Amino acid sequence: MREGRWRRWWPLAATAALVVLLAATNAVPTWPGLIHLVALPPLDQFTDLRILLSRASSWPAFLVLLAGVAAARVALMAWLLGGLDARRLRFAALFYTVAFGPVLLAAFADATAYAVLYSRLFWPAVALIGVLVLTLGPVPWQGGSRLRAAVALTWRRGLRVEVMLPYCAVILALGAVAERVPVLTVPLVPVSAVATGLAIRAMGRPALRRPGAVLTALVAVLAAASLVFVATRGYDEPEPGPPQPGSLLILSGINSASGRGAIHATDVHRLGYRCEQVYYFSYAGPGDGQPQRDATCPIRTGAPYEPSDTQRPFDEQVDLFVEQASALPRPLVVAAHSHAVWVVWEAVATGRVDVDALLLVGPFPSTPTGYPPPHVNAPGRVFGDLLRAAAPATDLVRFHFDPDTPAARELLGTAGAAESILAQPLPATVRATSLPAATDLPLMPDDWQLDVERNGCPARVAHPYLPRSAAFEDAAIRFLNGRPPPPCPPWRDWGAVLVRPFGVPAGPALR
Repeated sequence: MREGRWRRWWPLAATAALVVLLAATNAVPTWPGLIHLVALPPLDQFTDLRILLSRASSWPAFLVLLAGVAAARVALMAWLLGGLDARRLRFAALFYTVAFGPVLLAAFADATAYAVLYSRLFWPAVALIGVLVLTLGPVPWQGGSRLRAAVALTWRRGLRVEVMLPYCAVILALGAVAERVPVLTVPLVPVSAVATGLAIRAMGRPALRRPGAVLTALVAVLAAASLVFVATRGYDEPEPGPPQPGSLLILSGINSASGRGAIHATDVHRLGYRCEQVYYFSYAGPGDGQPQRDATCPIRTGAPYEPSDTQRPFDEQVDLFVEQASALPRPLVVAAHSHAVWVVWEAVATGRVDVDALLLVGPFPSTPTGYPPPHVNAPGRVFGDLLRAAAPATDLVRFHFDPDTPAARELLGTAGAAESILAQPLPATVRATSLPAATDLPLMPDDWQLDVERNGCPARVAHPYLPRSAAFEDAAIRFLNGRPPPPCPPWRDWGAVLVRPFGVPAGPALR
């Protein structure tokens, strides 16, 4: 009897041992998502695609590896279902085929979020794979001989939430441990395999008597929790700061336009500045003024610019910043959002322009993945081609991204480009503060803190809206006037710790 039980589980144990071997030999990247290679489907398929998109260096290599991995997945599922007969192999093959489309979409969105540093793609990708795991994960283990019948049976049994919820909690916990203690990542692979085996075994037990009621209660609890989360993320408007001397120079991020960037709408009066003291940077260069549009103050300097101007070569952007900042009245405070942080840091750290203080809003400390140039066989080739094919769709969400413009290639397309910029220390005389968005933290695999005087508590504000939020205004007023920052809850980055294992291999794991 014991021998029969072991006979069923030894392929899963062998798979875990193989993953450990591949990680030890660097054949697959070691990052917290490694534990998902022995998870329930379709999380295992999602992890295969994440690795292949980031590591395959050509289309033939990608397709051959995908076919091999898919065949192994089908065989493993069939064995765990009872044996390698035609019926079970057909069932497993159909299951993975049906799941492939949405899983590939989730993996591609995941990889794109890391490559272009756009968290609005990452969170939907995680949500999609979460829904797929909860709805499809229990399907193969319900005893149905046909996929359609197994799906119907799974729904009648309430998606087996009594098994799936504890299993998902264990997977989240293991990923969080691997994220916090990277040295434990590889040893946790067998633990993940054991959790998968126990979940499959639990699927063989009788389902709950009233699964529909339990599932309805679960949905109600999740909806209530979501409402509470949204309702509690607001910030009280701070008291206006005292008048500030000198001038304030504001830089918007990539894909902005004159008067059409989130930081243009910053309430500079609340920070302590009059419009006569405020200047707005132009990616088109010096000029006699730009359209005000959403800006708080009239834009009296700089030439009108469009999103395409923000994609010019990085060195040119730095030159333009130096030219526009050098003649402004001192003391000079510079407020930069997102991509502009790199521009300002490069100019100030290399001593090309003197400033007194930096307000760095929504900075990204790293460009963790990158993608190769067109038609170049290198790791990430398949992802890069898919990214270029999907780029026109960004116009539908007014993101307007072209992966091969000079700025995109130099910064986003080159892994480690941001790290090399921010590794240059700022002059000792420059005060600087950084305020990241909490939603961006999963895209920062190394650390979210910069080498600055004050790293603000990650704000519960979406990246695009951070510069005009009460959280930024409060942080800036406190910093400019030498007041201590507000307390930062220790749980503020816990969400990133839980979900970062669902990202792609990045940073040191990729390189």
